[in-house]
Amino acid sequence: MAHIELTWTRPAAASPAISTNNGYRDGTLIKSGVTSTSWEDMGVSSGRTYAYQVSGVAADGREGSKSETSSATAPFPPTGGWTAPTNLRIQGIWATPANRPTDVLTWDSVPGAVRYNVYLYDRLIGSSTSDSTFTVPVADYYKSLTYTVTAVDSKGDETLPSNIAGAQGSHNPAYPPSAQTKPPKSPITLRAATEWNAGGPRVRLTWLGGAEAYTYDIYRDGKKVAKGVWGQIWFDSNVRPGEQHTYAVTSVNKAWYLPVESPLSSSVSTVVTGQPILNAAARVAIKKIIPNDDSVMVHFDAVPGALDYRVSDVTKPGSYKYSAGSLSVEMNGLLPGKLTNLIVEAVDKLGPFQKMDGMLGPGATTHDGHVNVAINGLGDPSNVPIVLAASVPFSVSCPPRTLTGSQVFFDTFRDSKPFVPAPVPASLLVLNANQAAALENDRWNIYNVRGDMKTSRAFVMGGHFMDTLYDGGTPYTSAPLHMSKSSLVMQPKSFADIGNNKVLHVTFEVDAHFSARRWCDVIIAGAGDGLMNPGSFWSANELPTVTGQIFRWQILADTHRAEVFRGKDASGNLIAVKLFDQPDPTTFDSRNHGTSDGLPKLNGTQQDLDKRHRFDLYISRNRVRLMEEGRLIKDNVFPNGVTLPFNRATVYFVHQVYHSAAERAGAQMYAESIPFWMNHRPYADERHWDNMGFEVLNSFPPLTP
Repeated sequence: MAHIELTWTRPAAASPAISTNNGYRDGTLIKSGVTSTSWEDMGVSSGRTYAYQVSGVAADGREGSKSETSSATAPFPPTGGWTAPTNLRIQGIWATPANRPTDVLTWDSVPGAVRYNVYLYDRLIGSSTSDSTFTVPVADYYKSLTYTVTAVDSKGDETLPSNIAGAQGSHNPAYPPSAQTKPPKSPITLRAATEWNAGGPRVRLTWLGGAEAYTYDIYRDGKKVAKGVWGQIWFDSNVRPGEQHTYAVTSVNKAWYLPVESPLSSSVSTVVTGQPILNAAARVAIKKIIPNDDSVMVHFDAVPGALDYRVSDVTKPGSYKYSAGSLSVEMNGLLPGKLTNLIVEAVDKLGPFQKMDGMLGPGATTHDGHVNVAINGLGDPSNVPIVLAASVPFSVSCPPRTLTGSQVFFDTFRDSKPFVPAPVPASLLVLNANQAAALENDRWNIYNVRGDMKTSRAFVMGGHFMDTLYDGGTPYTSAPLHMSKSSLVMQPKSFADIGNNKVLHVTFEVDAHFSARRWCDVIIAGAGDGLMNPGSFWSANELPTVTGQIFRWQILADTHRAEVFRGKDASGNLIAVKLFDQPDPTTFDSRNHGTSDGLPKLNGTQQDLDKRHRFDLYISRNRVRLMEEGRLIKDNVFPNGVTLPFNRATVYFVHQVYHSAAERAGAQMYAESIPFWMNHRPYADERHWDNMGFEVLNSFPPLTP
């Protein structure tokens, strides 16, 4: 993963003595309280050069002068045969003499690697130089977190992270569990396919997990060849063209209990094929090009044999944006009015990763429901796609977008200032003591409520805002993990006066990058009405703001929902006025409408991966109109004379982690037909936002066909 490693030396005779260090990137404080003399900056873009300085901080908080500037350029990921380690496997153990649980990791070796780096979430916890195994130090073991491994060559170049494996541990043998879980069921729909990758053949196995399974064991030709596979994909690289092999998979209980192995799955056989024969004249036919303010949606025809497609700027080799197998792809990070030359390529396997400014984006289910634990689109990190066909290069130009009403707040994120730590509002701390954090720049307040404070990130990349939200609480603190209650909230530093029958028009673009089950919420509250619980307040019967007087619009996977909340009644229960709720999925209220590429008709399935939708909210004190992609969803007058009790409004955009389905039990409970994202980090979710803001209008605008 792209990152820049900083190291420094503290002066031996500093007075006063240095207690911690602060790190600066391009003149902006980005890290404080560093107790060691090294730090890795994960929030960087490949190919961009950054200038760093470090300062010393005394125990009383006094900060010394900054160091000299040192510059570094973030590397691009490798594009050739140098690939991520494959088949990361896990074995939970009880370590002695420490008398504590931990894990042993193993993986397939990578030719040319001189060492392997092991990460717990995004934190480097150690390296292995002797072989493809690593025992996690007991001090680093943490239940419910995940591991990845990278390979490093003699030049120091690091691969992408491997597939993930979840922390497992084991029980104290002196105190065995009093109860045994149910025996696991066999995996189903095992499939085997031969593919050519990084100069050689391999067989790719995929399956759906059996109930009560935690890991999987692999059998080839009747012999067990791997155990402790955490994901639902495995590669056999020990093959040659012309060979035939038969595979089966078993499910295994978590080692915390007495491990029990299921019966073998149905077997599948395959003949290893040779290197594919390519047709250099094959072309991808472009059907339609739809430009936006700083992006373009490209639609194209299918190419026989292609599993994925990618778009790139012809002047920036390697700047690929994969389509996740869809017949359309959105290219981001363009500039309005500037001509950009693009090309679309059809490839033989799913794209391996998608660079996200220090973050590595999602894995997911394939269209048929099979799960890939991966880092980009839908492909394994080790994938090196082979180009089967390419389009003729084509040029695009993006028109700028503006708002023309009064009291305009509009952010395209192309000239954003860095986000820096900020004080947490007192209202947020009432219900979220030690579980809230704040960032700000000149335009926005950002709040992390009940999320993982160490790993969650909010940043700007490629002309749009991104947040990666890890479900709370924060590891190594007393807060319980993974409660599906975390929220990342964006609040403009501007207010809107909506008295005298004025209409507030809120507009934004967002894509549900990891989990499409809950895209986002929009809350309209009175200016100065501080947040308390912006996410799961209804199920907890907690006030969303100090007064509890808000309008909320929820955008779910297949429907829109809107309510007005009016505080609490005399019995202490929230008062909700439902404007509309869970409409018939065939009506115009629903999001269950067709897509241009003919894939499943549910918004948020893979054909929508990383494709932003535009949403527009028009609201007065007693009427609301909702629109998606220019299409009317609802236009309602509030019932029973209900009105919003404020004339000056603030807007909150809320991203809430909502059952990411990455938990083992969550993955098991979903039917094959139900789409969900399987993250490369469980319990995490991400959103891309752009062209966000509001204006005040004199009246509701006329609807156009």
